[in-house]
Amino acid sequence: MSGNNEETNIHKFEDFTYFDNQALWYLCNETPPQTLALAFLGADEKVCGSMLGILDSKRRKYVHELMSQQQDADVEKKIAAAEGMFIIAEGLITRNLIRKQGRYYFGDKKV
Repeated sequence: MSGNNEETNIHKFEDFTYFDNQALWYLCNETPPQTLALAFLGADEKVCGSMLGILDSKRRKYVHELMSQQQDADVEKKIAAAEGMFIIAEGLITRNLIRKQGRYYFGDKKV
C-alpha cells in the first residue's frame, strides 16, 4: 500500500469520485463487463459517466449493450455488483496498483 495506516476501504460507489483516471482505468479493466453494467445501473450517473469515459470504445459499447439488456435486474444484483467493484478496488490497492493519499486514490503505472 502507500506505506501509511490510512483506512482504504471503499464503502460506497461515490468513493470512486476520488479516483484519478489511472485508478479508474485499472478498476474498470479489472471488473468484468457484466459487473460494470449492473453496478452502473444502480449508481450515480456522473460517477458512471466518468468511468465509462475511461473505457476503450469497444468495451464501452459492450457495457452499454449489457446495461440495456440488464435494465430490469433486481436491485440486489445491482448492489452485489457494486460491492464486487469495492472488493476489486481493494485488491488493486493491495497489489499497489492504486495508492491512497489523503482522501484521493491514484493509479500507479505498472512497472
